[in-house]
Amino acid sequence: MLNRAYRGVIWMSALGVAFAIAGCDKRHERLNAPPQGDSDRPHAMGKNFIYMNDNAMLHDSAVADIHFEPHTAELSGLGIRTLMRMGELLSISGGTIRYETSSTDEFMITGRLNSVREFLNAAGFDTANIRVEAGMARSTGMDAADAIAIKEAAPASTAAQTGAAGAGAGAPLGPPPSP
Repeated sequence: MLNRAYRGVIWMSALGVAFAIAGCDKRHERLNAPPQGDSDRPHAMGKNFIYMNDNAMLHDSAVADIHFEPHTAELSGLGIRTLMRMGELLSISGGTIRYETSSTDEFMITGRLNSVREFLNAAGFDTANIRVEAGMARSTGMDAADAIAIKEAAPASTAAQTGAAGAGAGAPLGPPPSP
């Protein structure tokens, strides 16, 4: 009896090793997220969002610290991709690209502004109508009075925010912002 159980364990172990070897044999092209750019299998809804993204980009017209490699004036991959599209859009009608940062390092700010200008020139965009300057993005955000009204209508001590089950579920957060 022991011999039969022992043979079963041996066979199961051998099968496990065989499956592990077979599973490890597959070669993967990448181990991380897919590269940015066009996909071989674009989603059918993707084309609907191109114009929405372009409008948002033109409304904001800004780059931020995330568009640069940390602690350098070198553009990151996201910065290059963003500036390529922004350059295409702004070369048609002109405009201003703003670099929004909380940094006070004038040397870094100047270097990053120059990197944006140099990239646009090197990419072949007509930069006669494109200005690059430090400043806030053009989006207006929410009025302070509206944010205060929402905060007062739903204080932080509500049961929904403290995790009490069922209490406050589905309750409105406050009045909508006034137009």
